[in-house]
Amino acid sequence: MAIQEKLATGRGKYTPGYPNLDTGPVDYEDSISEEFFQAEREAIFKRTWLKVGRMEQLPRNGTFFTREFVGLGSIVITRHTDGEVYALHNICAHRGNKVVWQEHPTHETQGSARQFACKYHGWRYGLDGKCTYVTKRNEFFESLPDDELAMPQLRCEVFAGFIFVNFSQDAPPLRQFLGEKLATELESWPFEKFTNHWSFRTKVKGNWKIGIDALLEWYHPAYVHGRFLNTNVAEAEKLVPPMDSYHYDLFTPHMLTSVPGPPLLKKKQGSVGPAKRDMNWAYRLFRAGLFGPDDVREDLGHLTPDRNPGNVQSWSNDQYWLFPNLSVQLWGRGYYITYQYIPETVGTHAYEVDIYFPEPKTASERLAQELVVDSTIEFAMQDTNTVEATWSQLNNRALQTFHLSDMELMIRQFHKVVRDAVAAHQAGSEK
Repeated sequence: MAIQEKLATGRGKYTPGYPNLDTGPVDYEDSISEEFFQAEREAIFKRTWLKVGRMEQLPRNGTFFTREFVGLGSIVITRHTDGEVYALHNICAHRGNKVVWQEHPTHETQGSARQFACKYHGWRYGLDGKCTYVTKRNEFFESLPDDELAMPQLRCEVFAGFIFVNFSQDAPPLRQFLGEKLATELESWPFEKFTNHWSFRTKVKGNWKIGIDALLEWYHPAYVHGRFLNTNVAEAEKLVPPMDSYHYDLFTPHMLTSVPGPPLLKKKQGSVGPAKRDMNWAYRLFRAGLFGPDDVREDLGHLTPDRNPGNVQSWSNDQYWLFPNLSVQLWGRGYYITYQYIPETVGTHAYEVDIYFPEPKTASERLAQELVVDSTIEFAMQDTNTVEATWSQLNNRALQTFHLSDMELMIRQFHKVVRDAVAAHQAGSEK
């Protein structure tokens, strides 16, 4: 019997429906061990497709931007004069200096250029990384291999406007890694129409997996975000849909959860008076932005048949988790959000939230979008505080194993996939 059918008949929970997952306590040593952190960097981040940006950051030929990855290095993403997108290690073939940077070498930058020039000795490189000019060439020797000098290329692919790189030459192609089902569902969303971009960046004191855990379950919102909702815990609990109203799809190593929202309000003749609005807490809570039950327009062309694959009642959004560290949330109200967690050390990570809307046509649409941004960032900061509080205690190892509820199914799956990837890589290295 399908998991959704079991829940509909009240004869089971989600987790037991996945034979590869048990229901026992979960060991969090994978989130506090320095040795494991180094192992997962080798097994996962040096061998898995990582999102580095979107094509909107390369609006025309000759544009570029850089990304910094602690422990992996700096890379440059370029759009060549022929339109081809390249990912380059940001390193000079002369003596290893970083090539592309502005005022400070650790800061990311962007811009346009016909070529790059190393600030150290002036060597020049094309947007494909090939060395185009060596200063004082006659001072070198005949052994200088001109045709081999370059900023080394990484594998780079574009999917649905997202730019991915891979530090390994042996990894499967991106679409194969994503899987046809996930790829088809994702690319049906017209990402290119969502060009009004807002972003939030911060550094978090906590392991990157603990950060992801906070967004993998709907157990915490009533307690972490309750005061933001301007209500008490009991009322906040009512806002979180019951467990059996969600949809899950675990296409390892990726995941999907479809999330319900507030039910649609019945259309009424005339307007709702101020007094009645004040009495209706749900209206006060949701009407102000694009979260609400009566904010659904009839002209949302992005709502393709691929949305809401689980036929969730009062569907709100589909949250795709692309292993290892990217969430793409497609919201029915007309926007999408990406969350990315980039590890720096075992106890720190960069946290990036990007929110995309269509260009607003009216002041009302602009206000609604800004309210979504403010709310999303507020939720993100509240989650960040909890992540740092969790890390401060996990790191003490007073407790190491923890009991997860059925509502934390995806956390259980996520940690298993990470551990399995590390184990598989180590077993292959030992052969």
